[in-house]
Amino acid sequence: MSGIPGTSTATDTSNIPAAGRDAIQGDGIIHEIQWSDALPWWLLFRAAGAAFSSAVILLAALGALAVWGGWSLADRLGIPAVVEVVEPAGLTGKEAGSEAQAGALPRAKSGGVLPLINLSPIVAFTRPLPQPAADLLRLVAVPFNPAAGLSQMLGALARIGWFVAVWSIFGTAIARHVALRLAGEEVPGFTASLLYGSQKWLSAFNSVAFVLLGIVALSLPGALLGLLMRTDIGLAIAGVVWPLVLLGAIVLAILAVGVVAGWPLMVGGVGVERGDSFQAISTAFSYLYQRPLHYIFYLLVALAVALPTLAAAELFATATTNLALWATSLGMGHARTAEVLAGLETAGHGGGGPLGIAALGFWSRVVGAIVGSFGWGYFWAMATAAYLLLRRDVDGTELDEVVVEQLPGESG
Repeated sequence: MSGIPGTSTATDTSNIPAAGRDAIQGDGIIHEIQWSDALPWWLLFRAAGAAFSSAVILLAALGALAVWGGWSLADRLGIPAVVEVVEPAGLTGKEAGSEAQAGALPRAKSGGVLPLINLSPIVAFTRPLPQPAADLLRLVAVPFNPAAGLSQMLGALARIGWFVAVWSIFGTAIARHVALRLAGEEVPGFTASLLYGSQKWLSAFNSVAFVLLGIVALSLPGALLGLLMRTDIGLAIAGVVWPLVLLGAIVLAILAVGVVAGWPLMVGGVGVERGDSFQAISTAFSYLYQRPLHYIFYLLVALAVALPTLAAAELFATATTNLALWATSLGMGHARTAEVLAGLETAGHGGGGPLGIAALGFWSRVVGAIVGSFGWGYFWAMATAAYLLLRRDVDGTELDEVVVEQLPGESG
């Protein structure tokens, strides 16, 4: 008892975690808070800071350039681009009524425009997103759109395949760089990160390819039913068994949503764990479907942090460009500076100009492209942090645990 002389009162810390016991002094008062334990999602803010690393920015810029180059080549080869999504014009009320009375199916739209009817729900989700992200998700929706033609599906798959292949290299490299930085390990430079991405890209790429192959295999029974639906009798049979088709489509939906939403986690898993494709698929689907609300929360935090982060990058790029012109204006004089600025504005709208103006405009666009690609570096940094957080939520693994040494039997 505390009232007996010669005895002392000791604080019972047996039920307190080790991190908390370290923070409690002999007086039983908490003198320090381990924010990594109290607010683990604070890791997302650290990841945002890692996105400003020169290695991350350069890797993201090269990845964005590679995607642009591949898609530009696809345009030159005539591979169908992202189709425009519009509301279907449909038939007039009188025409629709007459055809409905005749029992005929509505006529399909011609041309390269995909109607919104029966389109993937991704399209509705993309409306509030920035234009690049919306275009990318609409491209992903094309192969799953019942109204898309074969050429549109193959064209979209070709572009998606190139996109995934490029970011399997550069996204994995960024994930490795950011993961080691967040774990407090020795951070690899640009060359080492790129080497890692070039060695492990196939694991990241195959993680998507294997899921897509699974979707194709599971859709074969539906395709066979579709052959019957070419006739009215087959269509009637399909109407009877359609509930079974919908039950099977639940599995397809799980895989489709999982590969789209879980792809960043797959790349992050390869960067953190040095694992293979099957490990990346297993962990991504496990974390996504066991902790969906956690994943959504981390996405919302990442979006909230993106606003000031991207604004800071834009401010820095604008300040760099303007200060370069300001420094040279001290020697050019007001009149010549006004002439150069007018030339740059004309060149920016597609007009011609002297070679010097064209060169200045080119380098200004390079700076703008770097700022644009910074968003990809930020994306992969956040994806890596989200993977670490979800791994902690599901598996209880510490945030600073990253596989550093090459595992036995690993080839690169």
